[in-house]
Amino acid sequence: MAPSQPPIPAAPSARTAGPPPERPPRLPDVVAERLQNDLLAQGLRPGDRLPTEPQLVERYGVSRTVIREAGRILEQRGLVDIRPGRGMTVSKPDGSAIVRHYSLMLGMNATTFQQLVETRLIIEIEVTALAAARRTGEDLAELRASLGRVERHMSDYQVCLEEDVRFHEIVTRAGGNPFFSWFMDPVNTCLRESYKDAGSYLASLPQTLAEHGAILEAIAAGDADAAREASRAHLNRVASQQDELVPEREFRSPRP
Repeated sequence: MAPSQPPIPAAPSARTAGPPPERPPRLPDVVAERLQNDLLAQGLRPGDRLPTEPQLVERYGVSRTVIREAGRILEQRGLVDIRPGRGMTVSKPDGSAIVRHYSLMLGMNATTFQQLVETRLIIEIEVTALAAARRTGEDLAELRASLGRVERHMSDYQVCLEEDVRFHEIVTRAGGNPFFSWFMDPVNTCLRESYKDAGSYLASLPQTLAEHGAILEAIAAGDADAAREASRAHLNRVASQQDELVPEREFRSPRP
């Protein structure tokens, strides 16, 4: 008689099956979190050097490989810079990591041109008013230089589109709050990618240039109300011409 075999357990049903167990965090992720917390707790400033690789190996009791991978994680977060021969230094916070992540989020969420324009209408108009109150001489010089470059390259689609977006980024920065730039820069990046028809864009360029000039004039005069209205007029006009400027308006199909 063959020996009895243990019964095969039944497959868990949908009712009884629980969530899969959480995967424990990887060691480099754990070390990266500890290193980040130590960096913040010690009040290190941009440009300050972190301990050397051998010192970090001794401090955290892990291998060089783990320290290097933890460093790369922090570099991707925009917290440190890694250069051969110099080790890790604290990076200057500029929001670039936020811009990268937010741009990816916008793309994955199937953003439409109309949604981007709505975002600008809500935020950028008030930021432009703030720019009129807070702009510096350097801001004004950059805005004038941007307009001048467009005037010299009216038939160059790429140059004009680049300066168009740059003009708005300078205005946003002149608002004096870095969070505005960190939020709006990826929106402007998606807008830049949405323009498909160079001919229609260049045909509307004289009007864009005039509207940008009105925005600059109001900012230079320190007139917040005029800056707000000039920005609103410009953005409303862009929204009204979206079918001409972006024939494929929904450059990514929106999710249902």
